[in-house]
Amino acid sequence: MNVSRKKVELYLILMIIALCTLYSCAEHNSTVTNIKSSINTKEQPIGCTCGVFLSGQFKKGSKEQPKGYAALLHEYPNPLPCNIAGNKLCINKCLEVIVKHLPNSPTILCASIDRNCHKERAHLFIKNCKDEWINANLSAGREYCCKDGTPYKC
Repeated sequence: MNVSRKKVELYLILMIIALCTLYSCAEHNSTVTNIKSSINTKEQPIGCTCGVFLSGQFKKGSKEQPKGYAALLHEYPNPLPCNIAGNKLCINKCLEVIVKHLPNSPTILCASIDRNCHKERAHLFIKNCKDEWINANLSAGREYCCKDGTPYKC
């Protein structure tokens, strides 16, 4: 595994932790809003939204939207450019959040999902401008196993 790939995996794991923490805290404080409800009838572009989905929620290599809800969700209030550069900036903003919480990612992720999982990887998706998930093609370098909201060694 090359250094670049290790960095990406490290960033993704950190992002997962950060998103879990932010999502759990926001959900606990009732500040998480439904993205669709925040879009008015004029269909204003949405800002950068980070979503972490587990591997069982989508088909690898498919353009289909992931199934169900993101295990972790974080929204940035300010809009970014609606182009490839804006998407890359959104991904980087998501990774910045994850990096801060990497050591606690199993605990945060397992506490955020409402089901058990076995050997599933966490994958980063973003929304930028459109209400469609875009696969960032970044996944955690580890597999997650959760039972009753608690992580266990796979």
